[in-house]
Amino acid sequence: MSAKAEMEFAVEVEILGRVRHKNLLGLRGFYAGGDERLIVYDYMPNHSLITHLHGQLAADCLLDWSRRMSIVIGSAEGLA
Repeated sequence: MSAKAEMEFAVEVEILGRVRHKNLLGLRGFYAGGDERLIVYDYMPNHSLITHLHGQLAADCLLDWSRRMSIVIGSAEGLA
């Protein structure tokens, strides 16, 4: 891994460790050994957002554009 990639990983872990918001998964831990870099998040029941938007559950999804925008804005506020 390059020094730049190492720095980016460290910054990402630090930011994820500080962010708290109801629409974002919490950081549980990380692993950096050899060439492997892993980030461990809280468990997300009922699949992932991508599954609900584009996967096998998309037909049953109740996320209209208004609700999706609300989630996006809430996530952005959490990151800010």
